[in-house]
Amino acid sequence: MRNFFYPKSVAIFGVSDSPTNLGRIIVENLDRFSFPGQVYPIGVSGGFIGKKQIFRSLEEVDDTPELAVLLIPAKYVPGTLESCGKKGVGSIVLESSGFSELSDESKVAEEEILAIARRYGIRFVGPNCFGIVNMDNGLILPFFELQPNLVQKGGTSLISQSGGVLFDISMLSSHEKIGFNKLISVGNKLMTDENDCLEYLITDDNTKVICLYLESFSNGRRFMSLASSTDKPIILLKANRSEAGRQIAKFHTAALTGDDAVADAAMRQVGVHRVRSLREMVDLIKVFRQPPMPGTRLAIISRSGGHGVLAADAVERYGLKLSKFSDEFFDFVKTGKVNVIRTTNPLDVGDIYDAQFFKEVVRRAYDESDVDGVMFANTFNAEEDAESMLELVQYTRDARPASTKPIIFCMPSSRYKWMHMQNTPDYPIFGDVDDAILALARSYRHSRHVAAMERTNLRWRDTPRKESGAVTKRSLMEPRAIFDLFRAYDIPVADYAVAKDTAGVLAAAEQIGYPVALKIASPEVLHKTEQGGVKLGLADPESLTDALSAMKADAHIVQKMSAPGHEAIIGAKLDAEFGHLVLFGLGGIFAELFRDTAIRVTPIDKKTAMAMIDEIRGAAMFKGFRGRPPADIEALAQVLMNVSRLLVEHPEITFIDINPIIVFNENQGCIVVDAKAEHETAKP
Repeated sequence: MRNFFYPKSVAIFGVSDSPTNLGRIIVENLDRFSFPGQVYPIGVSGGFIGKKQIFRSLEEVDDTPELAVLLIPAKYVPGTLESCGKKGVGSIVLESSGFSELSDESKVAEEEILAIARRYGIRFVGPNCFGIVNMDNGLILPFFELQPNLVQKGGTSLISQSGGVLFDISMLSSHEKIGFNKLISVGNKLMTDENDCLEYLITDDNTKVICLYLESFSNGRRFMSLASSTDKPIILLKANRSEAGRQIAKFHTAALTGDDAVADAAMRQVGVHRVRSLREMVDLIKVFRQPPMPGTRLAIISRSGGHGVLAADAVERYGLKLSKFSDEFFDFVKTGKVNVIRTTNPLDVGDIYDAQFFKEVVRRAYDESDVDGVMFANTFNAEEDAESMLELVQYTRDARPASTKPIIFCMPSSRYKWMHMQNTPDYPIFGDVDDAILALARSYRHSRHVAAMERTNLRWRDTPRKESGAVTKRSLMEPRAIFDLFRAYDIPVADYAVAKDTAGVLAAAEQIGYPVALKIASPEVLHKTEQGGVKLGLADPESLTDALSAMKADAHIVQKMSAPGHEAIIGAKLDAEFGHLVLFGLGGIFAELFRDTAIRVTPIDKKTAMAMIDEIRGAAMFKGFRGRPPADIEALAQVLMNVSRLLVEHPEITFIDINPIIVFNENQGCIVVDAKAEHETAKP
């Protein structure tokens, strides 16, 4: 990947001397940003761009360029790749469009260029992309005009599946004085995908924060494995947030694990910060230019009581806490104006306007032992106010290299004064207290994730891929096969037997012991209760015989009635992007009604299993609600871990619904009373 960012020479295909030629714009971008390497414009018409000769073909170039950029019609791409391969060009940015983004028929053309690239050992990015930017060396390859005063150098790098979004983020960030290091437009991701780029940026010393815009994951498990290997903040804007619609009728798990819910859960699991908008992405970039917030305690200083109230509400909403100032801090504050300052946090300094005093207040708040972060909020409009606030921000910025916790400013103002404040480079300034505190909460979440990284050995290996051309079918498993598999993995199952006639049913009940439950054994009857396929609490042979005569089926399950307890659901699903998932939530008839679930990508450990149980809103039900004894959460967590292990060792399992699993009181275990499962097998 380094060859794409640090070439010593670049050939640009598709260049002419026409003022509207897009290839010409790339050449001019490289000149504007002082790219130090050799640039070879190539176009069939020849000519000059300034003093640079436009070569009519690659063969006219004596040198072998280390990188080539192709911005030519799709039909000419295969031939140009051939000439690059023969010349020894190893890296290509393929900006040309006209491939699978237009139609499925164009996939044939993509296969052709893949074959050519592999034959010559070429690596390419694209097609249908905006190219690459490396601010370290002025490598500016997009075919739209960029100016050095708009795109600044910094520590943030971006991977984007959309060229348009890449442009939008770079422009939006320029308003906030955010500097970028590397920008990568991956386009159709035909050969080089987001994971290849992410792996490189994780190792890149000049990249401090990594952002991504994606519409799909190329390999979700590899993405998770990479994300979990770094302490760099990763910010993801994931579009295409559809709900899974397949097989919802068969499995509660399918209904409860839509595509977006899975992506959310997977990203939380590895500490990726998922955002919903470009604006939120920019806010996080701003806060991650500060040290991460090491704890939840926030000091708020405000020149407006209203700002203080809004900030206090946001602190509670986003899971932070208001820090407690020391008496020594308040003693200093009172030297400003004794009759105005109230000894509280948020601290209202509304009647004071003294930049030197504000500097000292911010510094002393930062030094307080009970403070993990500081926010200063101030609305201003007068010219002298703007100059004083700029002085305060610059003072704080200059002291930042030695800081270990964030100090941020929220300073809404008029348009002109706001733009004046934005002239302060490399320091985050917010326009809304809610945005600022949400960003700080994300900062704290990141520091907590980095600390936890050192205590987990989980890794998300790639899910085994099916052999090309393999034909498979999915089918529901027989109850006996499901329960036997569960017992092999120490997943407790209520005693049961499968019988095909009245005599067999009665004999099974006698052996198991009354009371029993009677159920239709056919896996094709998906929701047994709704179809009259379940009878509970049958206490004697007479009631069992009556239930049997009313329940017509080829085979029945006779099962020992469980003692009462808490009902939970444990589910599993083979997801197309992330592999096997485990789901936990309230069970029984409430599973889909409340949709109160926790999801993780396998494998999971005990800490993760306990976190899943604690995460749902109904967790209090398992902890001793309103005088009821607490449930056996340890046993429940063990079942979650065992289901995870089963999935890792049985990749053919595509769905599991354990609904319900009955959880008894503490130290009394739990038991599965009903389950469905689906597996994938090779077609004969």
